[in-house]
Amino acid sequence: MALLENDLSTQIFDNVKNLLVCALLFAAGTNTLVGQQALFIGVFASNVAGWGLIILSTLLMLLNISDGIRRLAKLRYHLVLQLLLILAYVVIAERVVEIVWVLRAH
Repeated sequence: MALLENDLSTQIFDNVKNLLVCALLFAAGTNTLVGQQALFIGVFASNVAGWGLIILSTLLMLLNISDGIRRLAKLRYHLVLQLLLILAYVVIAERVVEIVWVLRAH
């Protein structure tokens, strides 16, 4: 009950929302690399934009994961929870990228 009173559900929702945004940015970056189209009215090559999105999304995801790990470190059984969090991040992010790729293919 103490965790819920300290806005646990809001923190979890924000963390998941950030994860989904990062995964979508990553998917957009990989799609840009494969598409090889001129972006930004020809100012930047698609490789630069694609790698830029991939690097940005990776950095943001690492920040999000580190925030979640730091918050979990205060709880009992924090090591198990931290490992589950990392596993969930990898599975969810990979699945979102797959979904975006399937939707872009149709």
